[in-house]
Amino acid sequence: MKNLFYIIFALGFLFLGSCTFNGQDGAPGPQGPAGPRGPAGQDGQDGQEAFVFEYELITFSASNEYSVFLDFPGDFVMLDSDVAHVYFLYGQTEEGDNIWRALPQTEFTKFGTLIYNYDFTIFDVNLFLDANFNLNELGASYTDDWIARVVVVPGQFTNGRVADSVDFTNYHEVIEYYGLSEEDVKTVK
Repeated sequence: MKNLFYIIFALGFLFLGSCTFNGQDGAPGPQGPAGPRGPAGQDGQDGQEAFVFEYELITFSASNEYSVFLDFPGDFVMLDSDVAHVYFLYGQTEEGDNIWRALPQTEFTKFGTLIYNYDFTIFDVNLFLDANFNLNELGASYTDDWIARVVVVPGQFTNGRVADSVDFTNYHEVIEYYGLSEEDVKTVK
């Protein structure tokens, strides 16, 4: 009985070994035929990766709860993976170059700490003020006539590059990285 068990075990081992590997040591078989071609994708927007929108004379007030919505232009389609960066015009250098500061931006006022901040969706950007004091105490120099630029950039890869090396707090570096110029800025009314 013992010998019969060993014979069956040995035959089973040889049979399973030859069936499992089929003499090829697990190497893959030949490639099958190509599958059908998938449907064509949507056309891109002329290869442009990033977009700049300028909004002028933005005013924060109690009537809008110190929050302002900036709608993207109707002909612009933002992708779910895109990211919006907002910059405020803070002045000019002696040479006449614009000074742009990335939001969020913190100001220390005589009333307390004031933060200019934002969030965004694929349809708009919401600018808002946050503070550790009553915002009604602010004067026009903090709330009126702001100029903002919203730069929409791809959230994933850019022409096969990863945007790790870009300082997104530096407006000029972002514009240069994405190959944009003043001619690419679209003023939104």
